Amino acid sequence: MAIAPTLAQLRPYLAPVLLEATGTLQGQALLTRLLNETSAQLRSSSSRGRRIVRTTDVDTADALLTQAILYRETGSPSWLPGPGLEDVAHELIVLSVRGTYATLCASSGPMRDRLVKKLKAVRRMPRDAIAAFVGDEAKALWLNGVHTPTAAKADTKALTGVDLGYSLDPIGDQSYYYSAVRSIPDIPALAAGTPRPPLIGAAPGGGRIWIRRAESLEDYRAVINAALDHATTGERRPDPFQALAQPTNSAEGVEGAYAISIIPEELLSEDDIPREDREAARRWAFDAHYAVTPRDGMSLAIAVALGSFAIGTAELGITLDDEGEAQLGFGWSEQPPEAAAARAECEAFLGDLGAIKVYYESGHTLAQARCYAGGFTDQPFDWSFADFSDYAVDAEKPAVPKGKTLAQCIAVDGDTSLFAFACEKMFTDADGKPHGWLASDDGSMELADFIHIDPDAKVLTLVHIKASGSTETDRMAAPAEYEVVVSQAVKNLRHLDRRNLADELKRGKAKKIGAAVWHNGDKQKDRTGFLAAAEKLPRSAKRKLVVLQPRVTRGERERCLADGAPPSHAMRMKQIETLMLAARASALACGASFEGIADGVAP
Repeated sequence: MAIAPTLAQLRPYLAPVLLEATGTLQGQALLTRLLNETSAQLRSSSSRGRRIVRTTDVDTADALLTQAILYRETGSPSWLPGPGLEDVAHELIVLSVRGTYATLCASSGPMRDRLVKKLKAVRRMPRDAIAAFVGDEAKALWLNGVHTPTAAKADTKALTGVDLGYSLDPIGDQSYYYSAVRSIPDIPALAAGTPRPPLIGAAPGGGRIWIRRAESLEDYRAVINAALDHATTGERRPDPFQALAQPTNSAEGVEGAYAISIIPEELLSEDDIPREDREAARRWAFDAHYAVTPRDGMSLAIAVALGSFAIGTAELGITLDDEGEAQLGFGWSEQPPEAAAARAECEAFLGDLGAIKVYYESGHTLAQARCYAGGFTDQPFDWSFADFSDYAVDAEKPAVPKGKTLAQCIAVDGDTSLFAFACEKMFTDADGKPHGWLASDDGSMELADFIHIDPDAKVLTLVHIKASGSTETDRMAAPAEYEVVVSQAVKNLRHLDRRNLADELKRGKAKKIGAAVWHNGDKQKDRTGFLAAAEKLPRSAKRKLVVLQPRVTRGERERCLADGAPPSHAMRMKQIETLMLAARASALACGASFEGIADGVAP
């Protein structure tokens, strides 16, 4: 029988999780507790047979106390159910303690993650302690998105290059945070004995760094001591990835909730969603109004109304756990009896941390159940300001009386909705008269609220419209009112990028809204002429994406850009303009231009 190796014979890979005590234990007492907790986890139930082979003696050569556990796992290969063959794997865990700090190296990644989650005596060091190991010349970068999940934008990205700090897109990448990076930090103690500074990996959210394999027990001690020194007292350099979102695992400093948006996956999914589910998602994303009152910390109260129908006040108690993941306590403080059914439907969306986005005066945003300080750009967005003096900025569509359809009500009988504005004012010739073909594609599977074809200039325009939640001339900007409409606009542009316009429009020909077609301002009986114009568009036709949302006013934007602007106002405008700049970048990637139409009113 082979003799189990001693600690001095081991060559663990130096990829420690850096930990700190949760209580008063330190030194040998802390190491003993960690050893006991680790051994208990190893002996717990497993789908594979697991047995501890050896626990080494404690190494006490200096203030760093080190002990290792060797264990064996046996089990059938995954490709051969039942008895027959048996795989045997030997794994290693090395625990070190210095004062109230500890490290854990494990040869098995899944076991390492399990232990870090289950251990009670210690917790991961703070994110900034691990970020201290991020230096210059990033060679590899792993990005996680905090934006709304959509087919138009990757959820995660892995990059490699010579120096990735220069390759990040300050507009397109601002909705990602880095989960891990490999770079060359300036840490002399870790470079001792090497011909050049080492390439070091760091995962701030996971509390882990990785360097290389230890050459000896002495080398292991030197690296672990140097890592603990740098994590606890080393220089904190400026974040080299300021363009990215900055996640936080602590709710400290996150306060002043002022807006919420609901962004259901049903609206942005490429899957075939049942019509009733998509309509419900649209109802609570677009038609509902949410008046936010901040509570303590990250929590908030929301007075919810569907049109003019008040359905109640929801109380959202939001906290962050030790891993930085949001936890939600949900309840209704006001519950009108007549709105019970509406509340039940609303709660399915409002109580889903994956579907809500909350904005805070502190500059933080809660998205996808994580809290982050957004990587916002100072680059301004060039808005188009329109005159809505004859139109209702808070009315997206006209009212539809019983017995009529939406197509019959747009731009007739004194309609002052934003749909009427699109028909009468958006696409005009030199004399101010409507020009070209215009069709409304509004509906659960819409390409846009309106599609315009200029047969002379060979331009195709997709228009997405959302009403303002306020009509006050001095209204504040509201990022929540832009999230869904902008995300949906970009998604649908990319959807069209892979499909033929005429074919897509024919699919909606039988819809009642299919009769909402105009040519040079004159209402048409059906889509026949419009479809013919679409089929005549050359493949080289220019494309344009337009978002019409009059919540932003010229006056408010000028206030926010001026010196001494209130920070809360300026932050809201910066969030909106960053979102619009990202949409413009996405449109350009599809060969289209992008325009945002705001209200030209000045208070």
